[in-house]
Amino acid sequence: MSKLKEPGFILRWIKRFVVYCLGLFIMAVGVVFSVKSSLGVSPVTCLANVLYQICSAENLTALNLGTCTTIAYCLYILVEVIILRRDFKPDMLLQIVASFFFGLLVNLATAIFAFLPAPETYPMRLLFLLCSVPMVALGVMLYLAPQILPTPGEGMSLAISKKTGLTVSSSKIIFDCSMVCISAATSLIYFHKLVGVREGTIICALTVGLVMKLFLRVCEKPLMHFVERDTKMEQAIGPAPEVMAGQRCIVTIGWEFGSGGYELAQKLAERLGAKFFGNDELIPVEAQESGLPESFIHKHEHNMAHSVVYDFVTSSYAAHMELSSLEKLFATQVRILRRIAATETSAVLVGRCADYILCEDPNCFRVFIHAPTPYRVDRVAETMDIPRQQAAADLSATDTNRARHYQQFTGRPWGNTKYYNLAVDTSVMGQEHSLDLICDAIKLWEENRAEAASESATAD
Repeated sequence: MSKLKEPGFILRWIKRFVVYCLGLFIMAVGVVFSVKSSLGVSPVTCLANVLYQICSAENLTALNLGTCTTIAYCLYILVEVIILRRDFKPDMLLQIVASFFFGLLVNLATAIFAFLPAPETYPMRLLFLLCSVPMVALGVMLYLAPQILPTPGEGMSLAISKKTGLTVSSSKIIFDCSMVCISAATSLIYFHKLVGVREGTIICALTVGLVMKLFLRVCEKPLMHFVERDTKMEQAIGPAPEVMAGQRCIVTIGWEFGSGGYELAQKLAERLGAKFFGNDELIPVEAQESGLPESFIHKHEHNMAHSVVYDFVTSSYAAHMELSSLEKLFATQVRILRRIAATETSAVLVGRCADYILCEDPNCFRVFIHAPTPYRVDRVAETMDIPRQQAAADLSATDTNRARHYQQFTGRPWGNTKYYNLAVDTSVMGQEHSLDLICDAIKLWEENRAEAASESATAD
């Protein structure tokens, strides 16, 4: 059966094309607003803006903003050809179509917003620039989602990445910095001052990505599902493993540092006769499947949130193609935990957001171990033989890292008891009684499941 006759094929591509065009148009509106601000535009468009400013100074009215954008983008394609040479494929020439189409949209946006006078005061210019930031961010997110045709700006990043072996994000940074330098040099040569590339270019470079990251956090999954494509994380995780027939008992343990959760998990596995999966068992497998060093995984196993510096440098390129090392590690953990849950008859899984990853698995029993801070500080100080002040600092840092890790990869607050089947306060129950309580709860849970399965079979 041809693809055209597949159910929903035409509708799927109509949705993708609409989202693609909408994204490019919103991005074009953002470009118009930033040009009107006279404070500079985003790095990928700054060369086009400088060319436009030169044409305006020379009264070359035929070379409007859209035309200059098309010219600049075609120059990017020419550089792609020079960089890639034999690796430049004929279908990459379709970027010319995207260049002309985006140029037309820029002219359309210019005509639509021609009624807005160019701001004269600096605060109003800054307002126009700041209005352009979310427009560009939203536009980039939308037009990239359908994966129809990259603009030459993205094509240049891919070309640099392919030739140098650098990541696409790193290549995008190189490309953007190069465009800013070339545009600034062109402006200085012609105007003897900076025109078309100014402080607004830096503001756009630093803020567009941060805003786009917020959009992605809220919109990425519904947007990608609307255009019927997997998110980057879904692609990295891959399809769910085939589930072994019959009921299983998979227990996940989340815990606050110092509450004794890890030791309880080990004892629970022994009591249940289940396989135990902690750091020693999982980290070698994670390293092998992810290609990341075991030392990296040890360091980031409970501290997988990016630093502020990392966010500032790379978040502008969050929508550009590849996952970070931390995201690759999480995707690997998801694959491994799902495989264990699908194939093991009985297992105890420690940490790694397992309660979230297996939240829809009916064979999963989720436990959270906690205790008041003073109790945990005393316990850490005693078991690790360190001063109480140091124990308090270590506890605070560890809990903060775990909370950031959990929030970043699940979107849920860490330690919220509504996400667990059972929450146990070890300061009240003690270690041994807590273990007894967990075992009794699991036994009752299994009995109820067996009874429900028996009633369902009888009804059938």
